[in-house]
Amino acid sequence: MHRRQLLLAGAASAAAFHPVLRAQAPAGVAPKPLASMRIYIPGGEGGGWDQTGRALGASLQAAGLAGKISYENKGGKGGTIGLADFVARYNSDPGALLVGGMVMLGAIAVGRPEVTLAQVSPVARLTNDYMVLVAKTGSQPATMAALVEAMRKDLGKVAFTGGSAGGVDHMLAGMIARQLRLDVTKLKYLPTASGREATALLDKGEAQVAISSYSEFQADIEKKALTPLAISSRKTLYGVPSLTEQGVNTELGNWRAVFGPGQVPEADRENLRRIVVTATQHPSWIQSLQERKWLGALQHGKDFAEQLTIEQAIASAVTMMLRLKS
Repeated sequence: MHRRQLLLAGAASAAAFHPVLRAQAPAGVAPKPLASMRIYIPGGEGGGWDQTGRALGASLQAAGLAGKISYENKGGKGGTIGLADFVARYNSDPGALLVGGMVMLGAIAVGRPEVTLAQVSPVARLTNDYMVLVAKTGSQPATMAALVEAMRKDLGKVAFTGGSAGGVDHMLAGMIARQLRLDVTKLKYLPTASGREATALLDKGEAQVAISSYSEFQADIEKKALTPLAISSRKTLYGVPSLTEQGVNTELGNWRAVFGPGQVPEADRENLRRIVVTATQHPSWIQSLQERKWLGALQHGKDFAEQLTIEQAIASAVTMMLRLKS
């Protein structure tokens, strides 16, 4: 196998689902509850980050770890606009949390913004999710086989939509094209700020295929408004056959996490970590995982910080090889 293909295969494997870490609440000192907290969501309302942030907030309150919780949404450019705003306004607030994940790493790799995750502190990875490819029910392509045929016929005439440029949705579209040995520079990708916006492009006929986490499209799939073509897990999940099972050997996972301010004392950082990890042990959070069909993937502390460094390198390698542009 060519060296570049080997690297891509390794990146895809490493970026896929990490083993679920059933970490318990940190031993020793109990977290100190906060009278108020802010959860900053660098994406649109109703999207995956929004769902994650609000579910976490509900669990923080249910566990008695936070009194009042305020939410703030500011989307754009894979979360990097919100990231910069969070750093400018809340990077010294000991009660502030920023939602983010693999999507943001891709956006950083593509856009190379001045503010990166180096300016905040990693708190905990919370979930993993897989992406599903969907089409508007009653339209073409109606199956994964039909999509592959259309891509091979003329890749530039198949419009994909999903999250930000360089994010996991964009990566997945590029990885599929590359696996089919097509010229990825001809890939047509329309970035959006949420699954709702992607669905709207399908409805208007401006895109033929949308990609996002299964949880974002779940309601429309169940209502039969959207038809799932394939999912990015290794095997069939939620009744949807995987890409690999349908002859496109590609697997990719989308994890979500929370980050804290970078300019607070270490004791405040540690308290935020204990607060978040303790909240993930509460029945409210477990129920959210079940209802949203999220896979619990708790990782925190030094383990998460080290994994984050690896993931950023992977995102940079994939975006470079797929020649993804913002």
